[in-house]
Formats: sequence, structure tokens, C-alpha cells
Amino acid sequence: MKTKRSILNIALIALLTVSCSSSDDSSGDNTVYGIIQLSGPDTSEIGSTLTVGNINADALGSTGTSSSVVLADENTTFENGVPNPTDFSNGFIIVAAEFDDNAVVDKTISMTILKNGEEYRYVCSTPPTSAADNMDCGVGFSTDKVAKEVKFDDTTVINVDTGTILTMNGTINYD
Repeated sequence: MKTKRSILNIALIALLTVSCSSSDDSSGDNTVYGIIQLSGPDTSEIGSTLTVGNINADALGSTGTSSSVVLADENTTFENGVPNPTDFSNGFIIVAAEFDDNAVVDKTISMTILKNGEEYRYVCSTPPTSAADNMDCGVGFSTDKVAKEVKFDDTTVINVDTGTILTMNGTINYD
């Protein structure tokens, strides 16, 4: 269903096309908020870790929901809530969200990784939906805006182009 697909894709589309004001948590001072370990067939191409260097925890303006947190590499800062990458060949943006009881899904991840100029896109939702290629994120994924923590514990996402599965592990804490 087109509406369900937009739930997963709106965040990245909005991040790339909409400029709006919101606060950001990025300091630009090479802070490392955490490392996400990756496993699966795609790691031979994208690597086995993602180092989170910048976070936009007030992503309402750029993603359309206050339930989301946007994680980015150390070379991508946020200006007025919009990602500002300095390396267009290598980097990543992860939009992680948990929704209230009125939403079609409880949790979603929409992730784009750039490696050597090639784009790899991944999604999941809980419960799984056709918009997320029927991939369940798993019970170990959570976005806790009160504790200021995003947790990936055997979280699974699917490559939207190839159907390969990527497993994510790590905890990201932010101020």
C-alpha cells in the first residue's frame, strides 16, 4: 500500500528535500555516540561497523514525526534539522522511529548507506509490512527518547534492491 510505504520513506525524502527549523544534537567536534556492528552478506561491500557521530533527536520537522531519531556518520552534521554531508561518497543516515498505538506500525527503520559512491538502502517495520519488504525489525530494536537511547539488538533490515538481510547490534546514547 502506497500510504504504508510513505511511512518508511518519508523521513529520508523529507531529510533530503525539506529545510525547516528544529534543534540538533550534533556538535561537529568528532563526538562518537556509539558504534553499530553489522553482519550479513552486504558487509563485504559496506563494512562491518557504522560509527554514529551526529544525531538529530528533534526530527519532527524533517521526518514528520516526533517519534523519530536520525543517526548519521561523523561527516554529516545537521543544519536546521537537515543533514549536511561533507562526504558524498561515504556516509549513512538512519531514521529510527517508534510510534504510538494509533499508527499502522510500532517501529520502523529507514537507512541509507553510501559506500564508495554506491547507495545501499535498507528498511524494516514491526509488525512487518509490504512497505518494508515484509521485514520485521525484531524485538531488540527500540528508540527511547526519554532515556535518549537507540538500541539495536539483533535488529534485522532488508536491502530494498537485493533482498539481502543485514543484522545490526549496538546502543547509541545521546544528550
